[in-house]
Amino acid sequence: MAADMWPTILTIGVIIGTVIFFVMGRFRTDLIALCALMCLMVGGVLTPAEALTGFSNNIILIIAGMFVVGGAIVNSGLASVISGRILKLAGSNRMLLFMLIMFISGMVGAMVSNTGTVAIMMPIVVSMAYSVDMSPSRFLMPLGFMSSMGGMFTLIGNAPNMVANEVYVRAGYPSLELFSFFPIGVVCFAFGMVILVPATYWYLSRRKGDAKKPEANAPTMRELADKYQLARHMCKMEVPETSPIVGQTLMRLGLTNRFGVAIQEIRRKKKSHFPLPGTYTEQISPGPQTAIQAGDILYGVGAVADMERLGSEFGLHLSVCNDDLDDSYLFDAIGICELVIMSSSRLIGLTVAESGLREQFGVTLLGIQRGSRYILENITAQTVHAGDAFLVQGSWKDIARLDEASQHWVVVGRPQDDTQSDKQGTRIFVAVTLIAMIAVMALNILPTVTAVMLAALIMILGRCFRNMEDVYTCINWETLIMIACMLPLAIAMEKIGLINVIATHMTAVGVHYGPYIALALVYAVTSALNIIISFTPLTLLIAPVALKIAVALNLNPLPFILAVATAASMCFASSFSTPSNALVVSVGRYTFMDFLIIGLPLQILLGIIMVFFLPICFPF
Repeated sequence: MAADMWPTILTIGVIIGTVIFFVMGRFRTDLIALCALMCLMVGGVLTPAEALTGFSNNIILIIAGMFVVGGAIVNSGLASVISGRILKLAGSNRMLLFMLIMFISGMVGAMVSNTGTVAIMMPIVVSMAYSVDMSPSRFLMPLGFMSSMGGMFTLIGNAPNMVANEVYVRAGYPSLELFSFFPIGVVCFAFGMVILVPATYWYLSRRKGDAKKPEANAPTMRELADKYQLARHMCKMEVPETSPIVGQTLMRLGLTNRFGVAIQEIRRKKKSHFPLPGTYTEQISPGPQTAIQAGDILYGVGAVADMERLGSEFGLHLSVCNDDLDDSYLFDAIGICELVIMSSSRLIGLTVAESGLREQFGVTLLGIQRGSRYILENITAQTVHAGDAFLVQGSWKDIARLDEASQHWVVVGRPQDDTQSDKQGTRIFVAVTLIAMIAVMALNILPTVTAVMLAALIMILGRCFRNMEDVYTCINWETLIMIACMLPLAIAMEKIGLINVIATHMTAVGVHYGPYIALALVYAVTSALNIIISFTPLTLLIAPVALKIAVALNLNPLPFILAVATAASMCFASSFSTPSNALVVSVGRYTFMDFLIIGLPLQILLGIIMVFFLPICFPF
């Protein structure tokens, strides 16, 4: 008997442990899913062939292909150019700007992932918010929400849509079409517009700390310096001829390790003979091999005590900025900008010193905003978290290179891209390929997986990426591995009869109270768990149960599978449950309560509407 119960005990234990680790959030989701898969395979619940079916599944190739297509859209600047031009139509009309932001977010979200949509739109929205003298927090939360709602327009708009469709197909039903979700998307989108306009105006525009608005069209370097209180951590040091650091490189001096002071800029006087003789000041962005010369003025950031200790040891003429940031501390050739770390960034879990920002891009990290905290000391030892806002400094050319690495972060207040005209041909090529892919899928000329993979390959061969490394970088491998490892879990649940047991109990409720209550129960369970579990593994767990309930009640399974996909995608009550929500937290300065106050009522009301709408559009 004990041997017979072993597969059941192991599978239930693995499921419970997987959910607990997903909720804790301390480990990568792909690692958790891989451990769960190995436990089931080693424990004999799954055969090796069954355990590895997820890696050969169509859904993996579709999602990977969509990451590549989305990466090409981002790299070419197609979405940002179109979005920027449309948003300019609003002029200084705040309400029109708000409506356009939500509209464009939804339209972009129909073809690009939620995270990609927010990454594309956030820099544009921040700049536009400043141009109408409003806080970006007024727009960023609706941006995140509408990107999720827009994803309901198409099969490929949200990951739960594709995962739910895969479960549906594996159960023996025909695959959903590209626009099968369209009626749901229309309702979600319209309801979101109606609710978010008054809700965000009532709450977000009155949040404490948002009363003071910027006075420029974009955050200037002075505004960024004031935001991070750099004045209290900046100084300039003049190097006399007698100083022992003359002739030494910054690498050899090791000022950051020895004193905790980072040299941000060096100003050096040079003689000019053309067109007229005289002297001028050269601004130098220092690197490890930069040698110090007599007469140099070093601009440093660090604790005041550390800077005074450095000046005393090397005989430097020190001038601490204190509370007033003089114009001489602001740089022209060398700029300052913010970048927000995305949840898929390779930097997460590394220290700043290990991140390689300075080595790869030549920029220096001045400060970190984490929630409401500003970290300005001992920066190199800090561990990078998703949603961190980095204040970085470097040449505008280096900052532009940072902007190109958009798979890891979003540059806010980016410099003007002088190469936009060079990408015009690439944008046209991407647009034509994207339209062709949609047409092929909509007309059922090719299977979805073939159309997506073909479009991705064409964009790669069309030089929409600089190299293959950029292609691999734009793919979220954590998501792919996690889905591939979680798919066989449904096989294990089926083999031990767990799906039947859960479905039987929920079916009893449906038999007693009717199909609407059964559908409401499926939607409510998915929506509630979505606050603590990421939407993709949640869909993989709940979708098979929903199908069993529909079959047991002798009902059309389509509204049930669509309910799971919709409930998994529409999570607004938590700031960390979806990457699109997490991405706007730091820049918008939101708290968990902000999402709860705005998102929870929206999530509940949308759920009530869906329970009645789905059976109307997709009858039982």
